[in-house]
Amino acid sequence: MKNNILNIVFSFIFLVSCIAERSGDDTGMLAGARSLMAIEVLADGADEHDYIHTTRFIVFDNASVSPAVDVNEVVAFSTEEQGTKKFSTTLEVSTNSDKMLVVVVNEPAAMTASLNAVISRAELEDMIFRMDDVFNPNHSSPSSSGIPMTGVKRDIVVAEGLTTREEINIERGVARVELWLKKEDAVSFARVTSSTKVSLENSYAEGYLVVGTETDKTRFQMGADADDNFGHMLIPDNDYSFVGWNYGGAAPLELDDTYQLIAAFYTPERTCSSFNDADKLILNIEGVSSPDGAREGRAVLSSFLPEGGGASRVLTEIRRNNIYRIMAVVKEKTVEFEHRVLPWKDAGQGIIIDPQYYLRVNYDKRYINDNAQSATITAETNYDRSDRGYPKGIQLGIIDYYDKNGGVASGGESDWLNVSMSGANGDLSRNVISTASRSLTGIPAGAYALVEVKAGNLIKKIKIIRS
Repeated sequence: MKNNILNIVFSFIFLVSCIAERSGDDTGMLAGARSLMAIEVLADGADEHDYIHTTRFIVFDNASVSPAVDVNEVVAFSTEEQGTKKFSTTLEVSTNSDKMLVVVVNEPAAMTASLNAVISRAELEDMIFRMDDVFNPNHSSPSSSGIPMTGVKRDIVVAEGLTTREEINIERGVARVELWLKKEDAVSFARVTSSTKVSLENSYAEGYLVVGTETDKTRFQMGADADDNFGHMLIPDNDYSFVGWNYGGAAPLELDDTYQLIAAFYTPERTCSSFNDADKLILNIEGVSSPDGAREGRAVLSSFLPEGGGASRVLTEIRRNNIYRIMAVVKEKTVEFEHRVLPWKDAGQGIIIDPQYYLRVNYDKRYINDNAQSATITAETNYDRSDRGYPKGIQLGIIDYYDKNGGVASGGESDWLNVSMSGANGDLSRNVISTASRSLTGIPAGAYALVEVKAGNLIKKIKIIRS
């Protein structure tokens, strides 16, 4: 599975220019000639933290010699469009045999003015964003603008009569640090309670916004290809930050012999190679309830096991688009840690975590019309108990109707959907079938219904849109 969240596919369609003069800077190209760059962005597998709110396209000409901005445009998406798996746009660009495309997804609002004014490559490479402009105060969740993601593609040729198809890879501009907990069998119980705290020391307050990707050979290139690298690796000064998280569940979370995700923090990319691990990330756990009292632990992220196993590696950099996973086991006398580093996998669509139980659907938006009057969605859960005041398995909730503008529907614009489920109550996997209950001729395109699917106290709302 790829570790990038987006692929951008683009093609070029040459437009005949009325200017026949040749450019001295680019042999074989028509000076002043323009072309259309048709761009398709694919975001299959994104979760809500990865939704696309804005996308900026910056195109440079003569990228290897004297880069000059040809196009700098930003596309914004409505709330309904942000969960889409695919969108398209078109840019008008100049013909040039040495073009470079820079894509910035979910740019911080505080940086929009600077991005609008970009005239050089160096300005982009030197741009630094602040974590507090992008995430909540404890850096556990992105703000309404989403997680910044960037990518850089070089060696793009737009020439007369040429049609090409290429891809650009986009990676998140931050890393993610996760804590997973379980207990060993010898411990009779271990609980995460309202007294449980998790903190991350030596996180950092800022990071570089735009860098290339190794996949597109615009990062970590060596030797003769080093000039193709785009962007910098941050070397920290003293702007370290401390972020913390407190368990807020209504009931204690019982640990068992299966790892459970407890907390996660986002942190910017940077080096961490100081003597005596002085600049390493440190994860602290306090207040895990056990028979011997509250347990606590402290993990210095100095080395990690790579994905797939192998020898432990000393950590000298926190790299964007990676997950640094701390696996902790509550034992009789200690809390034991194992550290792993792995690519940030595609998260899957619409996952909700209890945190010990999940509710997952394969689609959270479907379309129906008079020609395609039915849509099926598969829902899965591991909620297999009935002693917490909720029935076991997947359940159907209420259905609400809205007009195309998002207002509550009334009159003839409501009650146009029949929803049924396969299997029986208590099943952990069921199909949710939504079918038009009548002709949709009188329902305006864009009107929609929100269908609740439930498991325990988890609720996922599926949008069924009249197209």
